[in-house]
Amino acid sequence: MEKRSELLEFAVEVAKKAGENIMQYHGPQLEKDYDDKTHFKTLVDDMNDKMARSEVGKRFPSHSILSEESAPHKGDSDLTWVIDGVDGTINFSTGYNDHFAFVIGLCRGNTPILGVINAPKRGELYTAELGKGAFCNGKKIRVANLIEINKVLMGCDAGKHNRTANLPYLEKLHSPNGVTCACMGFCASVPLCLVASGVIHSYFATSLNPEDMAAAVIIIREAGGKVTNLKGEEWQLEDASILAANPVLHQKLFDFLKLNKKEVF
Repeated sequence: MEKRSELLEFAVEVAKKAGENIMQYHGPQLEKDYDDKTHFKTLVDDMNDKMARSEVGKRFPSHSILSEESAPHKGDSDLTWVIDGVDGTINFSTGYNDHFAFVIGLCRGNTPILGVINAPKRGELYTAELGKGAFCNGKKIRVANLIEINKVLMGCDAGKHNRTANLPYLEKLHSPNGVTCACMGFCASVPLCLVASGVIHSYFATSLNPEDMAAAVIIIREAGGKVTNLKGEEWQLEDASILAANPVLHQKLFDFLKLNKKEVF
């Protein structure tokens, strides 16, 4: 049975409120606000961002906040909440698939120690806390134990910036000795959770925002997985790249994906 600390209970409460907003508005009728040539947000991205930041500020005023839609807030504590109001906005606003979620994580320094990801269309609430295991809807989850590269089902994403950086890796992953499938789904948090629950076997990306990854990192680690950047270093909050899998498969994929140093992030 999952036991939740005050911090985790708080994050779950916020994630559930955000999930209600998501389900109230999701669909192709949503107006898209382009803040870049190839990137947009919706009213719910901002709505959930403001709500979550407000709740953190009221409950934990000394904590720092890092979120996708607002400027960072620097508090006096070494704890930082990392928030994405809607991850998978393309899917959320078009109905392309059900990979969209509210994401909230907590880091001590640069290391994730708590994560909650609410994918309301899927009916899945993922939670984890350092040393206490990973759960989906209160049921403990584990990464898959598959270790053969050719059989791997992998999630991946290009991110908003430096979007061609993953091409050398994708070419190798799709080579004859590569994986069964490396699929881009316009969302990082949900496929990362699917790695944690053993539905797929791995996830990789070269250029994501920390809000996309921080909560999922602790969920995967608590589910028995290994999460690093593409240099092989344990994932930290400043990292833009990520590779996640069970420990044995992670090492095999890392060795397989090694390219020229200039291509490694």
